[in-house]
Amino acid sequence: RSEAEILQVEEEPAKTRLTQHHEVTHHYLSYAGGTHHKPRIYCNCVNGGTCISYQLFSRITRCLCPEEYSGQHCEIDTKSQCYTENGQDYRGTVSKNKKNEECLSWDSPSLIRRDYHAGVRNALQLGLGKHNYCRNPDGKTKPWCYIKRGYRTLETECDIQLCPTEREATCGQRSSSKYFKIVGGSIAAIESQPWIATIFHYSRKIGQNKFVCGGSLIDPCWVLTAAHCFSPLNTDPSGYTVVLGKSKLDATDDKEQTFQVERIINHHEYSDEGGDFNSDIALMKIKSASGHCAVESEYVKTICLPSENLVLMDNSQCEVSGYGKEDNWDIYYSKILKTANVNLISQSLCRDEYYDQTRVNDNMICAGDVQWKSDACKVGILTFCFKTTC
Repeated sequence: RSEAEILQVEEEPAKTRLTQHHEVTHHYLSYAGGTHHKPRIYCNCVNGGTCISYQLFSRITRCLCPEEYSGQHCEIDTKSQCYTENGQDYRGTVSKNKKNEECLSWDSPSLIRRDYHAGVRNALQLGLGKHNYCRNPDGKTKPWCYIKRGYRTLETECDIQLCPTEREATCGQRSSSKYFKIVGGSIAAIESQPWIATIFHYSRKIGQNKFVCGGSLIDPCWVLTAAHCFSPLNTDPSGYTVVLGKSKLDATDDKEQTFQVERIINHHEYSDEGGDFNSDIALMKIKSASGHCAVESEYVKTICLPSENLVLMDNSQCEVSGYGKEDNWDIYYSKILKTANVNLISQSLCRDEYYDQTRVNDNMICAGDVQWKSDACKVGILTFCFKTTC
């Protein structure tokens, strides 16, 4: 017999919706000799699978799966290595937890009394079947499975990563460029410097948080600052608080986001011997009381990091921001966020005319305005220089 006589699949399959991302296709079978006295058979193939049956064994059907799919109904995505949202639509092949314990098959007799197993009515819609791959049939936070540990059957989260989301980069984008001019710099609206982080340390002596340094938000969970901000006696991260979206040191409003500090990492070559402040850079890992990182808003954004091999030309115009002192002899810091433009000064000029070889090295940049009326000490934090063209 010809292949057409043995197998004939209808050209127009009937389609029904399975989930938001998975489509069931019922490919009904016709038989040589007519269909009027034989029932039509279908096998719930998904993801473009084709249901086939042979005439001599018309009650036996199976799905022919396209490339990258497998399983009884073509419901298994063999290439998927991560999940989106909470993973309810995950149909990949991860089958272990973080302890490398193997998942039980969803059709295991051990699960027959559980809420979720291959025998439940909507098993196909939930991704359950004759396999042991991680699924999330009940809407937990991520895909999970059952494991056997001794005589106990336990639920466990799977060792699977959340898929990275593609989003437009928003680092370095100001929500406002509004400045109020004052001598030695400008008062800056926080919208114009939304990456500025304000670092406080709890002082037992005065019984409240005391301003320590400024920093820059380089990632929702990380703040870049200066290593000299942390004295050897004050390295416990639990004593620090970081506030984002803050315009005034002595005022609080609903624009702000407050974080605990989980970790402080000073540069391994940091040194302040002889006042050289070599490798004066540090990272702070932040988290909120609920365990979350910074949330982007009009008042909170990340700053762009420079490329690894970026070379800044002499006299490039840059920007410094923070709560620096108004004058060198001032005792207190400015209570209001300020900013100023400065120009980069060549290393040779800085060493020969302003400082010396021991105080200026290749880890540093030298900056100030032409008349030295504005600099980082007066209006901001020495660690950062933001190119205005960034």
